[in-house]
Amino acid sequence: MEKIIKIAKGLNQCKLYCEGIINDPKRGIIPRCLFNEPRNKNGKCAIVIGLNPGKSSLNERNYYLKNNNTYQAGQDYWENKIKNFAYFNRSRELISIFGFTGDIVWSDLAKCESAEKRGEVPVQTLRICIDRFLKREIESLPKNFTIISLGNEAFQFCALRFPNRFVLGLPHPTGAWGTYSRLRKNVNKNKKKYLDLINAQKDENGYYKALKIFE
Repeated sequence: MEKIIKIAKGLNQCKLYCEGIINDPKRGIIPRCLFNEPRNKNGKCAIVIGLNPGKSSLNERNYYLKNNNTYQAGQDYWENKIKNFAYFNRSRELISIFGFTGDIVWSDLAKCESAEKRGEVPVQTLRICIDRFLKREIESLPKNFTIISLGNEAFQFCALRFPNRFVLGLPHPTGAWGTYSRLRKNVNKNKKKYLDLINAQKDENGYYKALKIFE
């Protein structure tokens, strides 16, 4: 994980101030993600990728400011305050059912929170951030780390950008359309069906699959 931590520390140094995002260290609004969650070293590992961080709270921003906006401040705050939010708990539960019981790296396509009320991020901003950071994250991780994307947009980018890795697309765990809940119920009814799909990571030509399971 040393390479991942090195990349994470570099997030705070990004000065591009891309379109559609907020990066304002003076207010404690900083690029953040790449939270490392050690679990079972012998289990199947995953990097879980969403769109971008949600809006930071005032308490969160103040905590970063008190601790000089460092990477460790972000990791500590996540560990003690955010780790068990619904987004993480529901994702963790589902991927564990699917056999990914090993270490997790939590990441996003874009590392800064959105400036828009609806949480949208411009495509150009996503392209830049993926090239500057996410690409390096994926390359630094061992092959036993599966890419698990959350939501349609994260799946589309990961599926097209990383053809040399198996990409598993799952619904956003806190999305408004109840897709996660329906999938969770279907998995309870026929877990073997889903495990068989996930375990077949390559197609008949030997290429890695991008598999979207939303229902």
